[in-house]
Amino acid sequence: MVNLKFEWNKVVSHIPRRSIKFKIFLVSLLPTIALIAAAFLNHQYLTILGESAEQILSKNYKSIKAGQESRKLLEEIRNLFLAPVNRKERLADIPPGLVKKISDALDICRDNITEKGELELIDRLLESYSQYKKAASLLDKRKSKVWNEQEIFDIFAITAEMILTIDELVSVNEQAMERAEIETRTLAAQAQRNAVIFFGIIIVTLSSLNYFFSHRIVMPIIKLADQLSKIKEGSGDYPDMAIKADDEIGVLAGAFNQLFQRISHYDNHRDNIIAAEKEKVRQSEEAKVRFIADISHQLKTPMTSLSMSLGLLHSRGEKLIPEKQKKLYDTAFDDCSRLATLINELVDVSRLETMSQPRPKETLNIKMVITESVAPLVKQAEKKGISIHLDIPDSLPDVTIDSFRFPWVITNLIGNALRYTSKGAIILFRAYRQGQRCYFQCSDTGEGIKPEYLPHIFDRFTQFSERGKSGTVGLGLAIVKDIIDQHGGDIKVKSRVGEGTVFTFWIPGSIKENTDE
Repeated sequence: MVNLKFEWNKVVSHIPRRSIKFKIFLVSLLPTIALIAAAFLNHQYLTILGESAEQILSKNYKSIKAGQESRKLLEEIRNLFLAPVNRKERLADIPPGLVKKISDALDICRDNITEKGELELIDRLLESYSQYKKAASLLDKRKSKVWNEQEIFDIFAITAEMILTIDELVSVNEQAMERAEIETRTLAAQAQRNAVIFFGIIIVTLSSLNYFFSHRIVMPIIKLADQLSKIKEGSGDYPDMAIKADDEIGVLAGAFNQLFQRISHYDNHRDNIIAAEKEKVRQSEEAKVRFIADISHQLKTPMTSLSMSLGLLHSRGEKLIPEKQKKLYDTAFDDCSRLATLINELVDVSRLETMSQPRPKETLNIKMVITESVAPLVKQAEKKGISIHLDIPDSLPDVTIDSFRFPWVITNLIGNALRYTSKGAIILFRAYRQGQRCYFQCSDTGEGIKPEYLPHIFDRFTQFSERGKSGTVGLGLAIVKDIIDQHGGDIKVKSRVGEGTVFTFWIPGSIKENTDE
């Protein structure tokens, strides 16, 4: 029998290098990577926008604020001098720290230079502030506070020049802020456009990758299913799953290949068994044909002889001498015996034809069954001078058997022993229990069976030389084998030519006995 145990452990012990789980995880990881990339890109754009906004609100704004503050201070000091001049009065004192504030404001402008040309304007302012500071200090130190027209004109001229320069400086920074605002808006629009393009690329890329990986995962499964669908039941043609995948699909394909190999071996084994059975059936049919021809011939010969003997006795019986009459009677008797044997063979054929029909079983005392089966054969044995011994222990439990067919086994085995043993031989039939089985053994001290006949001893319609001599066609042992098989048992034979033959068979113990144990 072919061993069909599927070595699944050997298959699953191969761990795939890239599992489907990993591929699915990779596909699900792609959106995460895309989100991280999008977040990084947006962070870069936001950083640039932030720096641009800082540029707008920082240095340029500080320069504008400081310039406007210095202009306000210059105008305030100019107004202090302008009112007394118009009224021709004494000059007012410059509030302490006012000129210093102008210097601080100009320092702020100098520290926040960002634009082209802003440095030249700051240098001009600082130069003008130096002149302004001297002129203001000179006017502030006069004791009489009587103003000089030229000095007043000079400080007003310096103030006007500084205010113009400050206005120019403020204008430069305001223009820079406007440019920065435009650049920021442009950058924001570009960032928005790039984000749309980037997300479009991400969506297309993710869709392509998802389709690619899904295709890579699904196609081997589709190929596997397609190859499996092409397998025809009972065709014996199994495909080689040529799926080169290093994941679970590859493992599954390898498992199917191993399974198909084993099924193919099983199919070959089954085909061999079927072929052997067909050959046995063919040989059996041929033997059956020969049997019919032989039985027809063997029936014809004794019937003709019997008819002639009885015809002579009927027509000329009174005229025949006693010795001739006795010879005719003996011939008729022998012919009747041969006919009885042939009729028994025909009965065996009918039994063989009905073997396939199951019969109910009964739990019976096996010793009683054996004794009743052997009883009809005792007189025949005594007539031939053969002893039949039974060895059946009383402790042998009841056995579940077919009460109609099982006795055929006993009568066939002992009947064969009687047929092939000579006067003075001994036939022993014994039964014993071993484990859950009941064993039976029929042995004789007869002619024995040649070794070349033993492998075919249970075949149907098989002719041996010994059987030919006895006028039988040998169906009894085939029936014995079928009955024992129907009981779930088995039968073996051992024999030596000139020493005798031993048949040993067993059947399971009774259901009742097994349940009790």
